[in-house]
Amino acid sequence: MTRMDPPLARQMRLRTRLPFILVGLLIVAQLINPDRVIMILLAGLAATLGLAWWWARSLRDGVHARRWSHGSWVVVGDVIVEHFELMNESYVPILWAVVRDLSDVPGYHIDRVVAVNGHGTFVWETEGVCSRRGVFTLGPWHLHMRDPLGLFDVSIHYPESRSLLVYPRIMRLPDFPLPYGRIGGHATRPERVLFQADQVTGVRPWQPGDSLRLVHWRQTAHQGRLMVKQFEQEPAGDIWLMIDLNAAVQAGEGQESTLEYGVTLAASLAARHLNENRAVGLIAMGQEQVLVPPRPGRDHLWAILYALAHVEPSHEWPLQRALKHIRSDLGRGKTMILIAPVDKDAEWPAQLLEFHRQEIAPAVILIDAASFREEANPRLAALRDLLANHQIPTTLIKKGYPFQPLTMFRRKRKVLKTLPGFGRVVEVEVEEEV
Repeated sequence: MTRMDPPLARQMRLRTRLPFILVGLLIVAQLINPDRVIMILLAGLAATLGLAWWWARSLRDGVHARRWSHGSWVVVGDVIVEHFELMNESYVPILWAVVRDLSDVPGYHIDRVVAVNGHGTFVWETEGVCSRRGVFTLGPWHLHMRDPLGLFDVSIHYPESRSLLVYPRIMRLPDFPLPYGRIGGHATRPERVLFQADQVTGVRPWQPGDSLRLVHWRQTAHQGRLMVKQFEQEPAGDIWLMIDLNAAVQAGEGQESTLEYGVTLAASLAARHLNENRAVGLIAMGQEQVLVPPRPGRDHLWAILYALAHVEPSHEWPLQRALKHIRSDLGRGKTMILIAPVDKDAEWPAQLLEFHRQEIAPAVILIDAASFREEANPRLAALRDLLANHQIPTTLIKKGYPFQPLTMFRRKRKVLKTLPGFGRVVEVEVEEEV
């Protein structure tokens, strides 16, 4: 359990000067024309002001609060759970206290009104779903109270805050066509080997760029659409994932945006290929230049997810410039999967074709940016044909793609539970899948 530090600012402020003006007028009236009624009014008003001041001062000095939670990271779709405790050590009750939060986690709000008896304690918890990946801040927060007459405002400011890292969620993806590069310095297996009958492992729908020699005619007749054979191939070399962060081609908002689709695809592809014992790296040229070298192992996934949680688009790195900038750093015999939103005429295919000369096998996942504006993009077909003519496989993703979460990891966290019948709150450790 992590306790928040004591507050650094306690303030009590007079809301209106009218009662003091009335006291002054009554004093002047009593001096000019002494009267018992005026004296009674003056004494009553002074006593009321004194009581309100004492009540507010008791709240200012006798109220304490704390806020705590477990863990500093979650994934998109996780529930943030925080616990709050309001302790009133004064004799006067808190008729109402407003908790205002300045956290910047999207969709997470803890503002609340509570009441506590004198020398009482009130504990509650708040929940919110993390709807977007990124780095956010929990806190600072404020506590606002008043005396019963509303003459004095009491505020306690808690400046402490902590960072919350929200990783992108890993999704279940269909099989994407992936070119095969080189491994260990050996040449790519020639294409004729791909057509040996004993290497057929399954079928999939035909996609632009597939040879007609791969068509499985029996499955085509059964499915009513062209189906092609899938073959067991030797593993490729290291895989580079590259996500286009050019702000000029992004479309949509929030999770339904080309940016978040691209991040989700990159995270999911990294998880898939790392789980296959492949070495995977990441390139993201946005507000910051991110280059995570390829490494194998599921532990490396967290390095990639950490980088993806921070990426933001920028106008400084159009894709054609980014491809030219990083081409010489990738090495030979690698596979590169490019995730690129496409809307208008794309200027980057010429740069992508240069990767063939460097023995880098590219594949492209195109995100239809026009679909995020409910428009059609007539240039997509021509772009896919161009890439297919150069043996670059492509996959098209549109708005509304049915991403389904893939449960891959288990983690433990601590939560508070109330024992039935006793009302006692205990801390227990639970295991959950993310």
